[in-house]
Amino acid sequence: MSDRVLAAIDSSQFSEGVCDYAAWAAQALDAPLSFIHTVDNHAQVAEPDLTGNLGLGTREHLLEKLSAIEEQHAKVSRERGRLLLDAAKERAANAGIADPQCLQRNGTLVETLV
Repeated sequence: MSDRVLAAIDSSQFSEGVCDYAAWAAQALDAPLSFIHTVDNHAQVAEPDLTGNLGLGTREHLLEKLSAIEEQHAKVSRERGRLLLDAAKERAANAGIADPQCLQRNGTLVETLV
């Protein structure tokens, strides 16, 4: 167990409050502050049923398109997370925290914390 305040943030309406209370706790405990954001890259929708009357090469083409879309989605999610962490860092700096640590990890929050 480390002597650190760890605040998990996401894009919800509660993140600003989490940042403020984490900064307050870090100051009250005289402990370093870390923000963490996780990017869950697990598929959010069921894989489409590609069976049926598909022509030759159509299935492979559709799979390539789906793969490209998922890759783009992952990039956007990572960028959004980076922006969230930057905003949290700035908010903490405005509250008097010298240099909060920002961490971005892939997976679920529970997996990351374990």
